[in-house]
Amino acid sequence: MKKVVQIILWLLPALGLPVILGFANAEQNNVLCTGITVNIDNSDENFFVDETDIKEIIYSKGDSLIGSAVSLINCNKLEQLILKNPSIKDVQVYATVVGEVKADIVQRKPVVRIYNTIGESFYIDETGSVMPLSSKFSSRVPVANGNIRESLGGLSLFNVHKIESVDSLASKTLIDDIFAVVNFIEKDSFWKAHIQQFFVNEKNDIELIPMVGNHKIILGDKKDLDSKFQKLMLLYQKGLSKTGWNQYSIINLKFKNQVICTKKQ
Repeated sequence: MKKVVQIILWLLPALGLPVILGFANAEQNNVLCTGITVNIDNSDENFFVDETDIKEIIYSKGDSLIGSAVSLINCNKLEQLILKNPSIKDVQVYATVVGEVKADIVQRKPVVRIYNTIGESFYIDETGSVMPLSSKFSSRVPVANGNIRESLGGLSLFNVHKIESVDSLASKTLIDDIFAVVNFIEKDSFWKAHIQQFFVNEKNDIELIPMVGNHKIILGDKKDLDSKFQKLMLLYQKGLSKTGWNQYSIINLKFKNQVICTKKQ
């Protein structure tokens, strides 16, 4: 008899669990949406979208959601709708137990702004993807211009990392080189403050336009960046710091193991 009692006591929680879950689900089905809260990560000081933009996207499907049963709100569908905005990198939409629908937004982070030869301008973001400009906000990032022929439409098919992995693509564009140089400079506080503009000349060499000094720096391509910038730093420390920042008109770093400087006339 004692064993029978023990078995019954052991079974009661298991038998009661479906009942409890059933009540919980029924209660959840009765919860109505009371409001929409939008949280946007602005930690990178980018303001491409705001709360109004996100709510307009949500409302564009013809339903305010307010007063709707939370159980009937398709959060995945809302996420896909919001991700169509080209300034948004990631979004999480979910409903709370009290009926509040929340949307957590992560914006894309540009690292360089491109100006091409046909008058287009666009960003490359931190993931290496093309990002169109926004009418709401302009990000303060380095600028690349000059002999850049790649169009916004053509590049939208390729991520920079895909370009790097296909030799036939990499040989036709300098976008991956510009992206590599920008990322290299971004990691060094001195170069980040010193170099804010990139120019592609008629020989398809990348030139750096420094903030201090009236000279241009011919970098070439993305090969041997560590060595090239080490040579430039040595020249700054042991050369220009003594002769003056305006001693040369051109500093050429593209050739291995040498720095070729052209004096001003």
